Amino acid sequence: MAEVEQAQPVVAGLTSEEALRRVLKAALYRDKLAKGLHEACKAIEARRAKLCVLAEDCSEAKYKDLVQALCKENDIPLMIVPRGTDIGEWLGFCKYDAQNNPRKVKRCSCAVLKDYAFEDEAAATLQRHISTL
Repeated sequence: MAEVEQAQPVVAGLTSEEALRRVLKAALYRDKLAKGLHEACKAIEARRAKLCVLAEDCSEAKYKDLVQALCKENDIPLMIVPRGTDIGEWLGFCKYDAQNNPRKVKRCSCAVLKDYAFEDEAAATLQRHISTL
């Protein structure tokens, strides 16, 4: 008899990056995410944002300054991710090959989490990490 595997195994210790990836992916499918500068700024100014994710390798300094200032002004937690391609991959801005490896990943410099899709271990881990920021 074949063993049945769980779709997403429960891991005892999630890293903050893995928790962020899971939360963003879940929010993407439930339309609780703002992507790009225009949508992110609208969500932050309307105070609908729970978290803002900004790429450290963003080439435009004014872009980063604007997002950081808006987050500070509106008391929105800001997480800095080293590469914009990571954010792009988490948001599905890529194509997948036959082995399900991401190919042709587009960069995304900013994403805003408007609300958690559901409360689970990843959301709890991310909330704990945000409280330390």
